[in-house]
Parts: sequence; C-alpha cells; structure tokens
Amino acid sequence: MLLALSSKIKEIDKYSEEFLGIPVLDLMHRAGKAVADVIRNRTAPHSRVIFFAGKGNNGGDGYAAACELLRDYEVRVYDVFNMGQKNPEGKHFLSLFKENGGEVYPLTLDEATIEYIKSAACVVDAVFGTGINGDVPENVCRLSKIISELVGMEKIAIDVPVGVNVDNGSVNFAAACAMTATVSLSFVKPGLLSYPGKAYVGELIYDDLGLPRDKILDKFDFSYHYVDNDLAVSMIPKRMDNSNKGSFGKALLISGSEKYPGAAHLTLSAAVRGGTGLVTYLGEEGIIKTLLPTYPEVIYRKFVKTENITPTKIKAAVEMSALHSATLIGSGSDNTLGLGKLVRALLTSDGSPLVIDADGINTLAAMGDCGRELIRNSPRKVILTPHPLEFARLINVSVADVQNNRLELAVDFAAKHGCILVLKGAATITTDGTTTYINGSGSSALAKAGSGDVLAGFITSVIASGSDPLIAATFAAYYHGAAADALAIEFSTLGVSPSDLPRRIGEMISASQQMQKNK
Repeated sequence: MLLALSSKIKEIDKYSEEFLGIPVLDLMHRAGKAVADVIRNRTAPHSRVIFFAGKGNNGGDGYAAACELLRDYEVRVYDVFNMGQKNPEGKHFLSLFKENGGEVYPLTLDEATIEYIKSAACVVDAVFGTGINGDVPENVCRLSKIISELVGMEKIAIDVPVGVNVDNGSVNFAAACAMTATVSLSFVKPGLLSYPGKAYVGELIYDDLGLPRDKILDKFDFSYHYVDNDLAVSMIPKRMDNSNKGSFGKALLISGSEKYPGAAHLTLSAAVRGGTGLVTYLGEEGIIKTLLPTYPEVIYRKFVKTENITPTKIKAAVEMSALHSATLIGSGSDNTLGLGKLVRALLTSDGSPLVIDADGINTLAAMGDCGRELIRNSPRKVILTPHPLEFARLINVSVADVQNNRLELAVDFAAKHGCILVLKGAATITTDGTTTYINGSGSSALAKAGSGDVLAGFITSVIASGSDPLIAATFAAYYHGAAADALAIEFSTLGVSPSDLPRRIGEMISASQQMQKNK
C-alpha cells in the first residue's frame, strides 16, 4: 500500500483541482460522505453523534459529514476554537449545516457540556487533520482526556487522531486520545501505521475519495509503503528451474559465541531456509561441534573472536567475506574488543553487503562518532538490524526518544549514513533514507530473545541469493512476522518459540505462492 506524507496530500489536492478538475469543495463533500458512511455502519440510527470541529479543512470535512447525518441522527457540532471556518469550502458546509437545522456550540467544557458528551453514542474528532505543528492547545488536551475516559461509544477520527503526528507517528501524550476508528482520506499517512501513533488509531478505514489513482501515480512519486501480503508476495525472489547452487550466492555467518551459542543455531537455521546456495559458518570450534549434527549442509571454518585477535586472522576473515555474496556479523557475538576490530575491518574493506546485528551494532555504538563514520564511509552496502535499545545506543539518545520517533529517526539515520536500517519492533521499519517500508505483520509473539537472530540470518541469506538488499530486508521482515502470527494461532503469542520460526517462514512463503497461482 502506498502511503503519503501530509505535504504530498496537499500537492495531490492542488493537482486534483487545477489539472483534474476536481474542486476542493467536491473533495470535501466526498470526504463528508465517506465519514458519514463509517458512522452509519458503526452507530445505530437516531442516536446522538457529536462532532468536534477545528477551523481548517479537517473541520470542514466534519461539517460535511454532519450535514449527511442530520436526517437520521441527533447531531451537534462543537466549534473547538470558536472561530468558525477559515476556508471557503468549510464555510460552505458550516452554513449548510446550520441552514438544515444543525446546532453549533462553542466548546466550553463546563459540567453540562461534559455530561452531554458522555451521553453520545459517537464522538468525531475533526479538529486538526494533517496540519498541526507544535503544541496542542490546552482546551484540546482537556477534551482528549475527557474522551479518553469515555467507554461504550464509538470514537472516530477524521484523517488522524488529535495528538498523533500524521507523518511520523510520534505522539503528544498530553493530547493523545485512542479512537475506535480513524477514517484516512485520499491516501493513508505513514504516521497512522507506525508506533506509537498506530496505537491511537483504532480500526484504520481508508477511502480514496474516488480520485483517479492511475493519473496520480503517473504524476507523483511515493516513498513510503505499508507492507501487506500483496506487496510481500511481489517481493518473493524468483528462481529459475534450470539453476544450481552457484546461481544463488553464498552467505557467510559470523554469529554466536561461547556466551551466546544459541544465536549461532538460530541464524544458521534461518539462513539455510533463506534461499542462498551455500552457507558458511565462521566461529568457535566448540560451537561448530554442536551445529554440525543439525546443519550438515553448512560449511564450517574455525575462528575465535578473542580480544588478542591477530591481524592475520582478521585479514583471513575479511578475505573470506569477500568470497561470499553477503556477510552477517554480530548476532550473539558478545561485545568484545576482538569483535570491534573485526567489524571495523569488514566495514573498511571492499566486498558484498554486510549485515550488522546485535553486538556488532553495540561495538559500533561504543565507538561513538567513529562508529557512525565507519558506517557512512564503508565501501560496502551496510544493513543494520537494531532493536530500539541498540539503535538508541548507536545514535546516543534514550530508548523513549527512539520509541516516540521511530519513523523519523530511522529515515534520518539511513539517509545520513547511506545504509539500510531495519528498526525492529512493532511495525518494523525498513528504510534506506529514500524509500521506507512499514511492516504489517508480527505481534508480541516476537518479543523474545532469539527472534532477532532469526531475522538477521534470514535477511543475510535472501540478500546472498541475489535480491536487492532493501527489498530483501523488507521481504524478510514481513515473512518473519507472518510466521510468528501463524504460530501464535497454534500456541498463542505467549507460546511461540523463535526456534519454530525458520521452518514456518518457509511454509508461509509457500502458502503465499500457492495463493498467487490460484488467483
């Protein structure tokens, strides 16, 4: 699904009016009908519906919807800023609403008003839409708090709930109010699908307002995408029947350690199911002995990442990486001085894409500006797969800052450092700073140690098999989440084990392929 920033929506609205002959008044009328239809589907006829209208186009959409409902519902509009409507289109629907007997009241939030609000079957947030910048006014914060405490009613936002940044999903928690549904108009905005904003959206209902999509797609570029099953299926790597193991590259995994031996198992398990023609494991002899009986198809090379690792051994590892189509380092590797030396050597050498996970990221974070500079200046394509804490360390901010600004921080970092960033977590973000994907699969079933190791191994294998690194990481993140979703049906989100993921990933991809064949 294509997503559009608020600035893009304004460009589309202008283009629709000036070149497609669709006046803003017509778009507002269509928006009103779309919102009214949602209210009708969710609220019994003749019940009380209250609109909270701002002064801009979002308020105008609210008045347009209120006009549609007057015959069948008890409708009242509260003018949040007591300023009416500033645009001619909004003024038109405000006048039409009054002419047809609609009542508009200033928002005072006195005791009588609060009791009236509590008696409604449905409240509609038509306050800001896509246009708010800066702090939310105190009366709106108070209104949001009142609505947040209401139970047993529909709470519907037009375009975006108050307090949520429609572009990046950040939240002003003083003003945020969780909706039961949000009606996204024209195009869905990325902030509605990225956390923490997504938590306040409720059911996301999309209406394209009947815009000629083909003409808009010819005119505008879209850099944000929501990854649903249809998009993920289109990313499944193509494999010709007349191919051999050499056709699908070689993946090198430098993962696990004596401290975290399980990470080696999980990355290998995912890598052997990720499509690459050959997997090589570089690691400690003791770990190799435990891996060999389970993964006899893997090539093993002994290597110790001790603090006194020699330049000769580092050179050998770098040369081995150069012979592979993709390399993974860091998953469960233990943040040692030896690991830091090896990560630095790989980043400063020529070679194929380099996936850096977990302790590989931590060792770069410990280097501060130098670590970030290594990423930025690397001759390789670098793919980073941090969870929020690792990313917070890397960019030297708090985890809370990361979690409230996931989308913006991820895109900004990838753009500035010329890398691909896979910021794990709910609605995983995969971006190269120019094109951004928000993942639509996964749940708390993945909130377990080892899930990230599986993802890192799978991403590396898909890249090694020949896929574009950005597409590979996006595709892998989706099916990693989809496998967890499927397993949760059997075992609940509590009972899913990361060890179950690699096999189920393959099954989910197979199921998607069969569905495509049957269409």
